[in-house]
Amino acid sequence: MSNELANKPSSSSEEIDLIELFNRMGRSMRKGVLWIADRVKDFIILLIRKSLWIIGFGIVGLVFGYSIFKNTPRFYSSEMVAISNALDNSYIISSINQLDNVFKGGNYSYAATYLEMEENDAKQIKSINAYYGIDVNGDSITDYVDYQRQFIPTSDTLIRRLTTFFYVKLEVYSESVFAQARDGIIKYFNKNKFIIENNNLRVAQTEELIQSMDDEISKLDSMQRIQYFEIPRSQKTSVSQMVIVNDNNSKLFHEQLLKLKKERQKARKALLLSKEPITIVQDFAPLSKVENPVTRYLIRWGAIFALLGFATAMLWQYRRKIYSLIKEKRY
Repeated sequence: MSNELANKPSSSSEEIDLIELFNRMGRSMRKGVLWIADRVKDFIILLIRKSLWIIGFGIVGLVFGYSIFKNTPRFYSSEMVAISNALDNSYIISSINQLDNVFKGGNYSYAATYLEMEENDAKQIKSINAYYGIDVNGDSITDYVDYQRQFIPTSDTLIRRLTTFFYVKLEVYSESVFAQARDGIIKYFNKNKFIIENNNLRVAQTEELIQSMDDEISKLDSMQRIQYFEIPRSQKTSVSQMVIVNDNNSKLFHEQLLKLKKERQKARKALLLSKEPITIVQDFAPLSKVENPVTRYLIRWGAIFALLGFATAMLWQYRRKIYSLIKEKRY
């Protein structure tokens, strides 16, 4: 009994301490929220006071951005999804990016020769680049295209680079050259002897494989026919005699035939759909939406000059203090 009485005061004091602790935490959080609200209010008041500077510089930025817009050519972009049938996609991507270096260097005569198009049409092409698709959740479906080439392959994550397809992004100054650029890219690969030889070898090996499958299927058909018809007929000695056929062997031939025919269908499909070195899955589509509209320049330069106006206003307000600090070398 005495122990129970001794324990009661300590438990009560602990409850009081916890209540006080929670009250202090509540007061601290309330003070923090009020302090943040006061700072936001002060900043809004400051912006209002410096609004003439901000608006004035912002208008200058809008004019500056519009002048850049007027002196910058418009360009459009489209994307093509393709599969490399002859070689690994990494080789194809590297080849396309090397072609883009020709455009970056302004060597339009060489670019026109590679793409088999007129030089004036080649000048309408801004860039040609190839990229990988990135799978984020491991479902083998492209979640985004690595346009910035920032993805670093790792072995301890579900995020991985997909090598089945590759993506070609084309930027042009005129929508009319999309089709020519697409045909030019195909011609560019058809000029590569290494790609063509590998593709011809792949096609020849596939045709040879299909022929071998045809021979094997013909043999299995003959064996199955003999088993079903010839053997029972030869073993039939009288009308009353019944011959039992081995069903296991019959089923075995049946499964082998089905398996070979499915493999032959896959091979024929691959040969029919991917006989060329490159298979276009999704072609370029001419777009009416410009990639560098006037709003992009107005928003960008208007915001930059508005911030510059705010900084200038603060420097002007505290110019004397700044000057005195510099003069006294207290900076």
